[in-house]
Amino acid sequence: MQEKTKALITLVILVLTMINQALQLAGYSTIPFAPEKVEQFLSMLATAVVSVYAWWKNQNVTPEAQKMQKAINDKKAYNRLNKL
Repeated sequence: MQEKTKALITLVILVLTMINQALQLAGYSTIPFAPEKVEQFLSMLATAVVSVYAWWKNQNVTPEAQKMQKAINDKKAYNRLNKL
């Protein structure tokens, strides 16, 4: 998967979970079939997981960042081969 696609998917999921969290805070039920406490917990958990993933994951979106990541990966591969 391309870096831009991964970054876009992460951003969309983050925005959706943030919207869901805002709806929860406003008192709207976004998951009507679940009890209120479970619904709030699942919403909070999804927001937390996606937020941590978006913060932790290195998203190389620009061409320059992609070029530098490729150079880093090539250097790591070269170093692994020379250790053998």
